[in-house]
Amino acid sequence: MKLEIDKRAYNSILNFSRIIYKNAIINKEDLPNNEQIIKLYYKNKFVAKAIYDSGAPTIKILTLKDEEINKDFFYNRIKKAKDYRENVLNYKDTYRMIYAEADYLPSIIIDRYNDIASMQVSSKIIEGYSRIIFECLEEIADINTLYVQNAKKGDKIIPKIYGDKKFETVIKEGNAKFKVNLKGHKTGFFLDQRENRMDLENYIKKGDKVLDICCYTGGFSVHCGIKGAEVIGVDMSNEALKVAEENMTLNNIKHYNFIEGNAFDIMRDMINKNEKFDVVILDPPAFTKSSKDVKNALKAYNTLNYLGLKLAKRMFITSSCSHHIDREMFKNMVVSSSLRAKKEIRQIGGYRTQSPDHIITMTNKNLEYLKCLFFGVNNL
Repeated sequence: MKLEIDKRAYNSILNFSRIIYKNAIINKEDLPNNEQIIKLYYKNKFVAKAIYDSGAPTIKILTLKDEEINKDFFYNRIKKAKDYRENVLNYKDTYRMIYAEADYLPSIIIDRYNDIASMQVSSKIIEGYSRIIFECLEEIADINTLYVQNAKKGDKIIPKIYGDKKFETVIKEGNAKFKVNLKGHKTGFFLDQRENRMDLENYIKKGDKVLDICCYTGGFSVHCGIKGAEVIGVDMSNEALKVAEENMTLNNIKHYNFIEGNAFDIMRDMINKNEKFDVVILDPPAFTKSSKDVKNALKAYNTLNYLGLKLAKRMFITSSCSHHIDREMFKNMVVSSSLRAKKEIRQIGGYRTQSPDHIITMTNKNLEYLKCLFFGVNNL
């Protein structure tokens, strides 16, 4: 399939963009009605091969060469991504190996946990290369199991498994250890908060009371617990909390309690009982996956942060993983929550974001999604 693009899209690709919009296609009458790999041209000159999906507003660039999309193609991209993580970022056994457009492999996310890996793929075309991708991972990174989930909206997620069918392992994160199961949420574990979790250890004191809201499998909880804090974790998922308890046991942490339930209701009940915590951590799921619902999402974030600040005595950590809530929106929301809670907050350190293996390029702002802020709390 040969499609002509306009000058603006052509210049965008030359300036390292790996996504263009469909309205950049000149010969729209030739647009296919299914998903396929297409060739893009500008003034009859080849520009790129790309993934076209009739149900998506964008076209994702695969390569600027007129090359075959085969094992060699995936091998070279995966090896380059692995080498960057290990040689530049100094990661070893556990990291995000492929982060979509940032690694020139759109529609693919691969997380490595020792000798097993989890892949999310949002393109049926690319999903068809799953076995080849596993073979590349085997050869390049000694991966023995690849667990593949189709994350495309509207599709029933039916995992594909390649290799030894080993789903569980224990990873190290600084001083902490975590159990990871590939059959868990998304790609098995949230690696994006890794540096923020490890940094938090620098501020935790033995005997601190810590409240970890939306604690999932206990990422922040474990890092606080190994520093001698008494931790209360809250999450709606009973399955996640079972794993959180296993992670506390794995790290020989004794002083903790996990509560299953709605974070808003539990925090309000704690406020009514005049409970206070030295450190409060908020790491909620995205409150919106659409730009249309940003206003309601900000209201939810505001309320959650207000409740968290009412409970915090010394330190407050808050996060958002929504693409549609940008840095300024998020920070302004936290300031509004602090005024509402009548708490003065002081930012500690810079603006924290996702771990560097979740690569942020300067030409694709959508790759940056995580916002994390540490605050000191001044109780007047």
